[in-house]
Amino acid sequence: MSAKRGYEAESSTANKKALPYTTYEEAHQALQTLKRTSISDEVQEHEERAIATIDTANLASMVMRQLGVRVSAQLCVHPETNAGRVGKALVQALETSNASMCCEIYMALINIFEAKDQFIKTLDTDTLRQLNTAVHRDLANSQHHLRGAALAMLMHVADDALDIVRRFTTDAHAKVRQAALAAIQQAQMQGTLLPLELYDDCVAATKDTTEQVRLLAADLVWAVASAHSEHTVDDTRLIDDAFIRVCDMVNDGAVRVRQRACVVLGRFRAVDAQYLAQTLSKQLMSHMKRVQRGPARGYAGRNSGVKSSNPTPSGAAIPTPTGDANVGDLRILDSGAAGAFVHALEDEFQEVRDAAIESILELSSGSNEFAARAVDFLVDMFNDSSDRVRIRAIRALTALGARSLIRATTEQLSIAESAMRDSSSSVRCRMYEFLAHVSVPDTAALLSLVQAFKANLETYPGDLPRIFAAISSIGRRHGHLIGAPAVRSLLGISELYLSREPRIDDTLYAASVVLLVNARKAHRSVIAAALPDFVFRHLPYLQDKYPGSLPADIVELVPTRLSFVRRMLDRPGFDPAVDKMARDDSLRQAAAAFEAMCIQIQETINNEVPASTLQQSALAVMKMKESEPRHKAVARYAELVALVLRAQDIMRSNGLPRYRELTSLAARIMYGSYSLEARTLGLHTGCCRALAYLRVFAHAIWLISHAELKHTARVKAKMHEEFRTRLSLYTGRKQPIFAELTELSATDTADNPDELVRFIRNFKALEFMPQSRCQYATASVELATPSRRSQQEFNHLFPLSLQVNAQICWVMRRDRVLMAVTLPTQKICAMRPPPAAFKPMRDLHWSLEWHNAPLSLPLGSGEPASVALSVALLHPADVPWSDLFIVDGSLVPVSYDISNYYKGAAERSQFVRVTVSDSASVTVNPIELRPPASSHTRA
Repeated sequence: MSAKRGYEAESSTANKKALPYTTYEEAHQALQTLKRTSISDEVQEHEERAIATIDTANLASMVMRQLGVRVSAQLCVHPETNAGRVGKALVQALETSNASMCCEIYMALINIFEAKDQFIKTLDTDTLRQLNTAVHRDLANSQHHLRGAALAMLMHVADDALDIVRRFTTDAHAKVRQAALAAIQQAQMQGTLLPLELYDDCVAATKDTTEQVRLLAADLVWAVASAHSEHTVDDTRLIDDAFIRVCDMVNDGAVRVRQRACVVLGRFRAVDAQYLAQTLSKQLMSHMKRVQRGPARGYAGRNSGVKSSNPTPSGAAIPTPTGDANVGDLRILDSGAAGAFVHALEDEFQEVRDAAIESILELSSGSNEFAARAVDFLVDMFNDSSDRVRIRAIRALTALGARSLIRATTEQLSIAESAMRDSSSSVRCRMYEFLAHVSVPDTAALLSLVQAFKANLETYPGDLPRIFAAISSIGRRHGHLIGAPAVRSLLGISELYLSREPRIDDTLYAASVVLLVNARKAHRSVIAAALPDFVFRHLPYLQDKYPGSLPADIVELVPTRLSFVRRMLDRPGFDPAVDKMARDDSLRQAAAAFEAMCIQIQETINNEVPASTLQQSALAVMKMKESEPRHKAVARYAELVALVLRAQDIMRSNGLPRYRELTSLAARIMYGSYSLEARTLGLHTGCCRALAYLRVFAHAIWLISHAELKHTARVKAKMHEEFRTRLSLYTGRKQPIFAELTELSATDTADNPDELVRFIRNFKALEFMPQSRCQYATASVELATPSRRSQQEFNHLFPLSLQVNAQICWVMRRDRVLMAVTLPTQKICAMRPPPAAFKPMRDLHWSLEWHNAPLSLPLGSGEPASVALSVALLHPADVPWSDLFIVDGSLVPVSYDISNYYKGAAERSQFVRVTVSDSASVTVNPIELRPPASSHTRA
């Protein structure tokens, strides 16, 4: 079939000569067409034109010939093209092309080989021989870029490619050396076993003057050593020698090389323990000395066969100077491993510190001794200036603790307690997880740690679930440290005097109880004997308020004399089967409610069901926890449809139109449509069209609500011009619903308001049914304060600095996130968080950690007031001037000067602000800064 098609193509070409591409736009259009077309005739036409373009006789322009090569490469991977014919034309063009053109052809052929596995089978023997000859010829070319392209091509056509490529690792030009190492790396990634002889060349490349060469060399040193790990170099295993070489690269002058070296170190396996320990110590170990002997049997290393002009006894090889200290017959091993990770963890660039922490974690999985040594260094990283580095260090220690319990010292716990007070919620949450895997040395350290947890409960009450989970884990591990004195200290009771019973809803008291009751059974008797009776009476309440924080067998801790407490605690437990049945039943109810609401939407549009019934159904769907995001989106749309029907009822009423109510309905419909579109991810074009159609309706009733106002002719004309601008966004489309908008846009609604009234009365909302995988944007805000009972003091002359933490979910563009601030005067202002304040959590989920949010407050009355913050999104407005009036629920003033519209066009906001979170408030207390009193004033 392919041969037949090739014959037909050749015969058609003979009859009609194809024209080459003559302009850049023409060739670029061909590239775009080939990506989306599957018509064989169209592909064949581009095939002929591409071959004609790269032919020297047809076109002399070098740029157009290169474009022809790119079109040919796109053709070869197309399923409808004759790849062998196009590939043959590319190979033949190598004979008559200059160096730049040959490079372009090589790159095209390489892309074809990588994209199409069977491409080489479409080339005949003569073409392959011609390609092989051209590659070997260009390897001797004086231009470095051509030699590099030929090296990359060689890996696809030659059987002995590695032996040839190896010779170019010492080429005079850095680009060629880089291309040679890249070709070797590609062969290794494709499964080729790299020969042992490449090790010397890769080690030499680690000292290259070019950064890109050293980056590739670090990977290849590990690859060769891993393939031949048990071979020896001067009595040292190859894997250990390679580890030392890469450790030495941690001190490289280039940041990227240091980072790559740290990454590669984490890939090593089965490295000798002495070299691993050396990376965490800057001092050379004495047991690393050994006697310098003659060449070892097997692989002799990079100095094999190199002799001095003054031969040494026994023909010993001359050692290459690598910084090793030689003293008599003793030689200390290469010191590259000494303190490698110490230097990396102290690096000024956080990318290097990140890579070092990850590699330490990887290496710790194979050596418990190394893991124990690394704990102290990782704990020191809690003081790092970068949030990302601190989180990575905490995650690494948490992973180590999950494998084996970390026995922390008092100093390490002191650092951890300081890190718990971090302003970043991500750091604090990771720290709680880490402390759950820590063993405390003594009772004093345990009490200090619990006190630190309580301080965080006061400052960050939103961390309560994670803090209680960590305290529960600590209590299970440290029951042996809790005696009667510790119980009294935790509960704040006296041994000699009667103590007041604490409040049952006090979270600090609850934290102490959670720690005590989670002790293991072997230590419960001592703790139970020291507990006062009111603690046992509070257990049922705490069990219900903090589920999962108290152990399941807590009833065994309660004395038998408190039988009523035991009965309350011994209630039926959680049954997964019953819970699953209840959840399945709730899901069925949610699905049934959603289907009923969809039917009611259509019936309401057809005036068969009143709007109030639809609103009740939508509210019921919104309240169901099991409702999917798609269900809730449709419920919000149903509420907008009910508002539309209320506006239509007002317009159809016989009495005087209630213009103020129409303005309010227009504001709710306009804002609701923008909010639903901005917050719902995954809306298809039909849903966006339905929301835009609602905004046309809201704009129309807003214009009608101006009927009783006497505006000037210019203002009135501008208002209706804005309405026609909105209609122009949807005119000219093929959908039947937009034909009415096209007709309305051709009408002068300022002179014929009856057309607007007719449109409003006959309006019917469109179908709104999002995809099942859509998501709804949400956010939660938390304001950190020194204490939950304190007030923020401020002086109106200086901005108030707030610490804002927010969790933002399902938001695509963080540059459109704002913090909306409601001042004590009820004025709303917006603050844009800096990009560095956003920390990615997972896909489209962000953690906003704004440490010093500046807020300027007015003087006010001098009394404490409340400031509320919420997260808002910006959404582009269809018609900014009118939409901002409509969303605000206001009319255009009669005295409005239309010239202000043109003066403020550049400064006018083009977005509508949509709130996506509940408000978090903080009480601010104004203070007055007074100058210090003088001596005579004090007198």
